[in-house]
Amino acid sequence: MHLEFLVEEFSTQECLNQILPKILFENVTYKIHAFRGKSDLIKKLPERLKGYKS
Repeated sequence: MHLEFLVEEFSTQECLNQILPKILFENVTYKIHAFRGKSDLIKKLPERLKGYKS
């Protein structure tokens, strides 16, 4: 299984990088995408969702 995390800022990414390896099973991979605040995330979200769809 692969998980994608979309987070508002770099500090959230760093927090998840510390926590996720401890709580996920070894066969679960993940990628964290950090944005520059909520407005940046909302602005780029439609294109990212289109990419996930294809």
